[in-house]
Amino acid sequence: MAKPKRVDINPTFHFKKKAVHPGENTPEYLEYRRKWEENPKNHIVERVPIHMDLESTSACNLKCITCFQSFAPPPRGFMSMELFKKIIDEASQKGLCSIKFNFRGEPLLNPNIPQMVKYAKDHGIIEVMFNSNTTLLTEKVANALIDAGLDKINCSVDACIPEVYEKIRVGAKFDVVLANIKNLQRIKKERGVTKPIVRVQMVDSPTSHEQVEQYIAFWSEIADQVAVSDVLDWHDKKLESVVVAEDFVCAKPYQRMSVWFNGQVVICDGNYFGKIIAGDLNTQSVEEVWNGPVMSKIRRYHLEGKSHKVKICAECGYRSTTIKQAGLPTRMEKLGEPPFDKME
Repeated sequence: MAKPKRVDINPTFHFKKKAVHPGENTPEYLEYRRKWEENPKNHIVERVPIHMDLESTSACNLKCITCFQSFAPPPRGFMSMELFKKIIDEASQKGLCSIKFNFRGEPLLNPNIPQMVKYAKDHGIIEVMFNSNTTLLTEKVANALIDAGLDKINCSVDACIPEVYEKIRVGAKFDVVLANIKNLQRIKKERGVTKPIVRVQMVDSPTSHEQVEQYIAFWSEIADQVAVSDVLDWHDKKLESVVVAEDFVCAKPYQRMSVWFNGQVVICDGNYFGKIIAGDLNTQSVEEVWNGPVMSKIRRYHLEGKSHKVKICAECGYRSTTIKQAGLPTRMEKLGEPPFDKME
């Protein structure tokens, strides 16, 4: 019998405060989270993904020091309501549980976000959320998101000290972000609602590392949840060598599909530059792409211990960090100009 592969779920993401919302104890929500945890470990592929990252826009209003938006911004665009509804109409009928309205950009730049949230909730999506830098989270926007039924907003705020925050989040003002998050919490209380759940999260980077404990204490007084992500270990940007770990299988090809604003499907939420396109939802169905040749080949390569043969996976800091943290047996291959296999 073949040795079972090691599958880790979100190993680089750590909750420091997590207040469980009553909505997270329903049978539907618990079943959704069960699939999220167990499908990758059991190599189960549903008709459609459990979760979809739907890029409401690729544009961003900040130039953060660690983000590609500051040195290699993607083409700017917004997902049309027509394409969005096509995706939701199909996937909601086939088992889609969760969506997030961001990938490369800031969702609140898209004026249709409240309308998108409401459409998804009206079609039975269990968890509707997005990450945001919250610079545009005015009281008017906050009320509109509450009215639409947003389940969660993940506020990307990398510090609790203004000068540290503004060094990382270039173009943002800490006092504005702090006021916006506090106002959302106040409005929820005044309206007698508990959603959206407010999660504040940071990346534990060299710039902010000394403030991590202070950060947790500060934001725990304000947010419903607080989380810290590890800095990803980009082992060799030039890929003159690559980590080989035959026991590694990434969970993401069993969990999520990531869709650009123009309908193109990339193989995961780390594929910012579109090096492998799995399909196009303008002309294909979600089910067709999710179970299509590119995604199927990605999964097979991982199961066969050959994730390093997929170029985007070989480059992936999430992969190399997870392998390192798990202590998996590894070797390094000097590849020069790597003979990566084509995914088409």
